Amino acid sequence: MWGKLIGYFFLSIVKFLFTPSAMFLDPTEDYSFLTIVLTTSSGAAVGVFVIYGFGKRLFKYLSMRAKRRGAKVFSASRRRNVRIKNKYGIFGLMLISGLISVPITSLIASKYFNHKKETPFLITLAFFAWSILLTGVHFIFKNAVNAG
Repeated sequence: MWGKLIGYFFLSIVKFLFTPSAMFLDPTEDYSFLTIVLTTSSGAAVGVFVIYGFGKRLFKYLSMRAKRRGAKVFSASRRRNVRIKNKYGIFGLMLISGLISVPITSLIASKYFNHKKETPFLITLAFFAWSILLTGVHFIFKNAVNAG
């Protein structure tokens, strides 16, 4: 059982959206709601902090390198990205975080919201909420099917 839980822990870093489903539908185990939520959200939390830290360093390096080369500061895609960031902010990213992966969410957060100390904690909180939502949907569906 522990080996599978560790596997699901790491799977939730890469494929968060599908991990609660995989755990719920695992034919050899009957995981509780709490086990699924804790496994997937803790895996996502580790992924957020590791990838967010990596992303901060990566984007700092790329920024310094671009300045040395004299790269164009504003382009059409950068303007669009900044417009979206300003319109939706960190809470918009939190809202869609469960639909995109932990690595992509963490890299976006480290690129556009690295000036806020609380960013990795907010992203982790969002994945925790998504974990509860996705797991809850499965348990509600299971109870509806069993009752009917």
